[in-house]
Amino acid sequence: MDLTPGKLRGLFGGALGVGLFLAVLGPFGSYAAPLLDRLIFWVATVLLGTGLSVLAALLLPARWRQASLPLYVLGATLVLSPVQTLGVRLLLPLIAPPDLVARFSFWDSLPQAMLLMAVGTAASILFVRFPRPQAPESAAPISPLPPLPPVAAPFFDRLPPALGRDLLCLEMEDHYLRVHTTLGNSLILLRLRDAVAELRSVPGAQVHKSWWVARAAVTGAERGKSGWELVLTDGRRVPVGRSFRAALAADGWLPQGRTVEENSHAPGVAEPPKTPSAASETTRPAS
Repeated sequence: MDLTPGKLRGLFGGALGVGLFLAVLGPFGSYAAPLLDRLIFWVATVLLGTGLSVLAALLLPARWRQASLPLYVLGATLVLSPVQTLGVRLLLPLIAPPDLVARFSFWDSLPQAMLLMAVGTAASILFVRFPRPQAPESAAPISPLPPLPPVAAPFFDRLPPALGRDLLCLEMEDHYLRVHTTLGNSLILLRLRDAVAELRSVPGAQVHKSWWVARAAVTGAERGKSGWELVLTDGRRVPVGRSFRAALAADGWLPQGRTVEENSHAPGVAEPPKTPSAASETTRPAS
């Protein structure tokens, strides 16, 4: 799940803009009300609906997020729209004048709540479902490796054929494992330790308790707010766990010697690491 604080600010900022736009537009017969009343009503309605949509997206089990988006939006709209309408009705006496409260009608407001809930739910689940790649300002280049031929590993028998075999990384998600390739991603029921064991013949390493990364997918290493991060070919940034740093530095993924520890206190860019030897292409997790 990739609903970061920055994305939340963007989502609610967009909701605020939509509320202001609807207040000026005055749809569903609300244009007859004074502008201030419309501002209060529409901003409260859109922000409340967005909050409910985000909550539904966060509570949704990971495997359900792979289901049909239209079906999910329809179900969430039918369930949450009455809740949103009641919430606006309870909120209005606290922020609106009595005449606006007196004009409020549950059944008149429900259709517009359903429309807003459908749009807000679709936007929220897309934010959760599809993380946006963030290109680093400056990442340390890693010596490019020649394209690797397909490797016969038992792990690939678990994947849908449409994903191909060009692995980027594996990510733990609840009790499932999300497999990222150059063609997309999919959830499979498998422990990360078992996946690492099945991928012994594939050049790569476990870099975090929840992440495994293919060596050919790494383009650089950079210091982030929480520690070292590997930058992948699709722009994804994968965290490096402290217990894995020494082994990764020894195999050329990160700077060697004291550089790893010295740079752990200040953000910066890693020096280009040495090209790993063939014997160290596959890295075992550090104990």
